Amino acid sequence: MSASEVASHYNNVRQTGIQIRKESRIFFMRNMNNFVKSQLINDAKARLNELNIRNPRVLDIACGKGGDLRKWNIAGAKTVVMADVADVSIQQAEERYKQMRGYPHNIFGAQFIVADCTKENLEEKIENKEPFDLVSCQFAMHYSFVDEPSARTFLKNAVGMLRPGGIFIGTLPDADRITWAVRNGEDGKFANDVCKITYENVDELGEGKTPLFGAKFHFSLDEQVNCPEFLAYFPLVKHLLEELDMELIFVKNFAEVIPEYIESGRRLLENMTGLETYPNKNLCGKVDEEYLEAKEFIEKLADGQPKFVGTLSKSEWEAICMYLVFGFRKKASQDVSTDEPEAKSLKSSQEDNE
Repeated sequence: MSASEVASHYNNVRQTGIQIRKESRIFFMRNMNNFVKSQLINDAKARLNELNIRNPRVLDIACGKGGDLRKWNIAGAKTVVMADVADVSIQQAEERYKQMRGYPHNIFGAQFIVADCTKENLEEKIENKEPFDLVSCQFAMHYSFVDEPSARTFLKNAVGMLRPGGIFIGTLPDADRITWAVRNGEDGKFANDVCKITYENVDELGEGKTPLFGAKFHFSLDEQVNCPEFLAYFPLVKHLLEELDMELIFVKNFAEVIPEYIESGRRLLENMTGLETYPNKNLCGKVDEEYLEAKEFIEKLADGQPKFVGTLSKSEWEAICMYLVFGFRKKASQDVSTDEPEAKSLKSSQEDNE
């Protein structure tokens, strides 16, 4: 799938008002995703504070319609560069920025760039050449894994202007969990009440020879996302970023990180309505099986305790656990020589790489 096809897809995803979003089957899952992103940014900001960087210069690469602009304002960003391949998305992001409280004088400076970051040199389009303190890529980097040159170019654009000690954070489909799910489904498919995943080459999947690049799958999520995507195996992501002088800080599946983030950000989660109250008369899931664990939890509560709990439906939890979060740091010392020959091309199959 070409970058222009990705751009066309996201350009055609319509913006919806809050009332329509509340009616979505994945309303709480989407809010939980936003909560995870907020906590991920808070984590990065805390690490930068240790370096006495209080007002970071930020690159939001593959920024979409600017959904994280308010998060950057809360994080105290000094300047933010927003880049995406979809021109309509960038237009909407810039309009959202102009509607933010404090615009134009009491808000961070921003530049909005339409660029195919899998092919173009993003630095050439950035007006202010100062290095970035923080780079964020949310739910998008895997599109670049259509082939090796695209992935390498995208990652170079992401971290090439990052200062030593700077942080690169993001969210990414968990390739291992996705392949496990479709292998245990029928004919390379996994489906529940909110999402459907289909791996394109079933024979390739069954033989355990999914390629490192170009491993195409189709993902639909409550009709909000319905676009061919590509697996990005995290060990490969780590390898490519290490070649760019990055070191891994952490990587965790959403199933691991959500309980940690809730522990430190329960009030924020409540404000963002990241969990559904069970029981209630208007549950998103329409069958009892979607809430069996919540029901069992309540039944174990002692007498006198409130008989309700915040939860996600089973289908939403299964879908949200198809993702992981990561954080990398730019090494303080530049170990890679600038006149070093271009990195050797990787082998074409995951099996060969092991």
